[in-house]
Amino acid sequence: MKVSLEQATLEITEWLDYKKVSEKKREAYKESIDSLIEAVSEGALIVNEDKTLTHELKFEIGEEMKISKLTYKPRLSMGKIHNHMQGVKTTDGDGRILAYVSALSDQTKGLIKGMDTEDYAISQAVAVFFV
Repeated sequence: MKVSLEQATLEITEWLDYKKVSEKKREAYKESIDSLIEAVSEGALIVNEDKTLTHELKFEIGEEMKISKLTYKPRLSMGKIHNHMQGVKTTDGDGRILAYVSALSDQTKGLIKGMDTEDYAISQAVAVFFV
């Protein structure tokens, strides 16, 4: 469902406030915030009351069981991140984002690797606020 840019901005601002994202980080990741606002406005991303984010995928992923949406948690523990970072080098930026998206959505890295770049761009914009 599409919403106005003003409503989308409000919802993403509330999500960032809930996460206690600093003004400095908001300035540094302004492009990601703009991407999230655009995704909410277009109906591709929904901010739920519990501050989870529902991502309506443009392209389904998965072989046996097709997945058309992902839900991202609003918070992550270091233990969860550590589990998903196994085998990822600290210098591998793409691998790290992939691991964070996997942890946020409770989906395997293999499944996330199958995402179309259009969908993955939204996932990346979400993940940067957890790195």
